Amino acid sequence: MPTDPVVSSDVGAVTAVGIIADHAEVHFHNRDRWWGSDGSPGEDTAIAATVTVPFVAISGDGAWGAAIPIKGASDTVPAFAGDTLFDPHELLVVDSGHVTPYRLRVIWGTGTSAAAIAAGQWSEVMFMATAGPFNAGVPIPIRIPLLAVAMKLWVQVWNATNLSEVDFYWGAHGYVM
Repeated sequence: MPTDPVVSSDVGAVTAVGIIADHAEVHFHNRDRWWGSDGSPGEDTAIAATVTVPFVAISGDGAWGAAIPIKGASDTVPAFAGDTLFDPHELLVVDSGHVTPYRLRVIWGTGTSAAAIAAGQWSEVMFMATAGPFNAGVPIPIRIPLLAVAMKLWVQVWNATNLSEVDFYWGAHGYVM
């Protein structure tokens, strides 16, 4: 239900609302890029020049699996030339090991994945395969703040079944700000 706008004499609050509104407008009218794995993702590079090999994350036994790099510190993508910021916006799951609920945690930071998790620099989404391999092919929206192009990304997966695999690609928007 819509509410009346809040009027404030706090210029900082008005500026912040303007920045958020500007980002929402640009976000939904921006260019997308999609990324796959380079085959051996690491802390420096993880993204392939072409989207042919999915990233693979594996769960623990009713616990989070290892955080796998999906964007290394030296990866210049997902930005277009001149972009200074980006936001990962969707994951496309192309296969999964079980027909049970999955939790995917997208983590961002400049140090280690453990440090980023401890700092609360992560966002979580859920999905459930319908039968056998995940076959819906519908991207899952993720919510993450705008990040500097040099920021690293990781993904962890949780499933009730040990060593349950999720294969996925991810998409992002790039920005010049």
